Amino acid sequence: MGSDRDTVDPPTFRKRLASLKRDGCTVLVTGKVRERVSEHVTRKLMGRTDRSRTRLLALTDYPSADVDNLLPDDASVDDGNVHLLDYDCGTRSATAAASTESSHGTGDCGRQDLDEFRTGICDAITRLKRAENGFEPAQLRVSVFTLSYLVPQHDSETVEQFVSALGDHVRGARGMAHFHLPVADDAEAVRRLAPLFDVRIELRETNGLPEQRWHFPDRDVSTSWVGL
Repeated sequence: MGSDRDTVDPPTFRKRLASLKRDGCTVLVTGKVRERVSEHVTRKLMGRTDRSRTRLLALTDYPSADVDNLLPDDASVDDGNVHLLDYDCGTRSATAAASTESSHGTGDCGRQDLDEFRTGICDAITRLKRAENGFEPAQLRVSVFTLSYLVPQHDSETVEQFVSALGDHVRGARGMAHFHLPVADDAEAVRRLAPLFDVRIELRETNGLPEQRWHFPDRDVSTSWVGL
């Protein structure tokens, strides 16, 4: 998106990041990069394993058999603090995946499918929060991998409501949720969805090396490009 923003200095960036972790936030991850780069940034955003974390992965177009690629080293889908939800459009939703088949067997994605997926994620967060007697700031880490599957399947209003409602729920738990949208940062979908997020991480590859820069829309500032 815009390239004329002011550049934030490292101390200000660290202070801003600490504030987001304390209060809860949502992150939009953009950039047309290889999937392994998206996996790399996801592992970082899911949090270090030397601290108490509750990790929830909401998958739309990523095979659940490969989910360990989205988790940090020393973490596994078999861990008690890792939780997985799948979105199977037209067949099952997050709320139905573990039990019964949904009645929508046409293969077409409808608003109800996405509403059920969001409800399943929010219900899981509520259940996990209750089990933990509340979350510490940034203890809850949520990954939606990816929005690029949902955007062409649903109208703009439906996707925006999904992002907004889920984001509110995560912030209410003082968690951090990141949503992958692996398209160019100046794409129309990014322009439309970016205002719903607290921060945007833009990815790129330079000479085969992944780089990132962070955008803070409320301050209209960005970081410089740095290695991932």
